[in-house]
Amino acid sequence: MVHISPRYKQKKCICDTEKLLKKITGSPKPIPRTELNSIRLNLFTERNSDGTGFLMLKGKYIYDRYSVRINDKDIRAICLYIKRSPRRITKLDLCYNNITDKGFFKLLRKLLIKGRSSIINLNIMHNHITEESLLNLANKATLVKLKYLRLNGNDFGVNGAEYFAKFLRDNKSLEYCDLGETNLTLSGLAHITTALRIDHGANTTLKVLDLSRIIPLFNRYSYETKWLAYHIEYLLNRNHSIIELHLQKNQFISHDVEYLCRGLRNNKSLLYLDLGYNRIGDYGAELLAKYLAESPQLLLLNIAGNSIKNTGAKALSFGLPFSKIRALDVSQNDITDRGILDLLNTLKKPYFLRFLNIWGNKFGHVTCGVIERMLLSGVLFQHTIDVKIYEVDEVLHAAYYPNPADRNKHLYYCELDYGYSIPIDHIKRNVATERKKTIVDCKQRHKLDKTDRSRF
Repeated sequence: MVHISPRYKQKKCICDTEKLLKKITGSPKPIPRTELNSIRLNLFTERNSDGTGFLMLKGKYIYDRYSVRINDKDIRAICLYIKRSPRRITKLDLCYNNITDKGFFKLLRKLLIKGRSSIINLNIMHNHITEESLLNLANKATLVKLKYLRLNGNDFGVNGAEYFAKFLRDNKSLEYCDLGETNLTLSGLAHITTALRIDHGANTTLKVLDLSRIIPLFNRYSYETKWLAYHIEYLLNRNHSIIELHLQKNQFISHDVEYLCRGLRNNKSLLYLDLGYNRIGDYGAELLAKYLAESPQLLLLNIAGNSIKNTGAKALSFGLPFSKIRALDVSQNDITDRGILDLLNTLKKPYFLRFLNIWGNKFGHVTCGVIERMLLSGVLFQHTIDVKIYEVDEVLHAAYYPNPADRNKHLYYCELDYGYSIPIDHIKRNVATERKKTIVDCKQRHKLDKTDRSRF
């Protein structure tokens, strides 16, 4: 064994390397780093088969994985990722986060102006956007190329609606706009409806407008919905571009439907009217039935959750045979067997009813038997009705069966599919399918529907 002298043993360095490095480099301040980077953002990017991508940064998903939400400091990393991504990012979802006016201004300056990115779809609902952001948006209206904009759940303030009305007048690209729960006042609503009227230099590109759950000043005056319906009437009278209008949860009563029907009679473009979860009752249903009996252009009607009873259902059964309605939602009302049977008897009409939602009403064995026979004969298909019939002790019952008309409603509020966030094991890929001609095999259905086979 060779003996090594102690003077030849390796000695441990006792100097502080970090302190020595700071002396050499002049003690620089640490570079601020964001929690988001290109690797994480790439995991939240949904890839489409047509070469585009969707950056989905929903607040609930981010919080369940990292215990934080997107804030203003993360906007810089998001902008850099979208600009440098080899895939063309067309949709940015930032709902339910903590973005303020400062962060929105960065988005507007770096991403939403023409030529600076490919974003045409922005979802920034339920953040902290105020009238300052709307003013900046209005000033850049001619440069913004957005087609889809969701501002649901943000506080517009006193002047926010006026600024957004200016944006609608000047912008020439927006097609879908969601303004639900934005604390609009009646004067603000008047500015927005005026900006969409053709006699005031209206916006001619907007096709879908969501004014659900606004109830302007409803807590102060109990009859404020009258004036809300009055403004909607003028909007319908003087607008020829909107094809879809959502007015859910605005506390409309039956007499407010009189204003709406007056506007509908002078409108030639609206195809989808959503009056769900108001208080129109039987009289409101009768007014709508009289309007439908005039064979208007309306194709989809949602009057779910309006306390409609058998009287209103019977009135609808008189008006539906003359209408072009293809989808009807009367779920969550107080209709019994008699009223549901009246509606089912109107299915055989020149314009066949494609989707029918009746779940939440009080019907029993008799109605279930009629629905079962219609399913067997081809009058109804299971994917066109939201109930499924089953038998227990020789008695028929109905269970909820979601159809394509309301299957994805929970995605509007960004609810989790499974109640919790699924681990990111792989990047989601979407197949962008082209619209193809559908071949109808059921001869009975083709006889009932007086349309061309290839356009069913």
